[in-house]
Amino acid sequence: MTSYSKTGIVVVIVVLFAAVGLIQQHISMHSMEYGPESDPGPALPDVPSELPRLVNLKTEACIHCKRMIPVLEELQRQFTDKFTIYTFDVQRNQRAGTAFGVIRTLPTLVFMDQAGRELFRFEGYMSKAEILDRWRRLGLQV
Repeated sequence: MTSYSKTGIVVVIVVLFAAVGLIQQHISMHSMEYGPESDPGPALPDVPSELPRLVNLKTEACIHCKRMIPVLEELQRQFTDKFTIYTFDVQRNQRAGTAFGVIRTLPTLVFMDQAGRELFRFEGYMSKAEILDRWRRLGLQV
């Protein structure tokens, strides 16, 4: 065998392994669980709601997302009559993730009005005080 034929065989093997990897990735992406963690109706942008919504986009592996849980629970208790919080794991529920456009950082908090229009979004971990301060600066009465 010449060195050209050995090189050709190696290239073919590498290409085959890459193709198999892409096929496996494609299959696993299409077999992912798409069930939402909470009621998907009001949290999706095109569905009206009686109250504004705060949509929390996160993943289980995200440390900052886990730190947001008590903050969001406290906000929900304090402002139960002002807005509703919905949480979606964007790894387990890709439809929810794509419904909110480009997500650059997790957690991402999307605040929406009753008609489902996005008013603003916050990215990354924020304390309750930081969230309330930003809301006030944006003119939101809470």
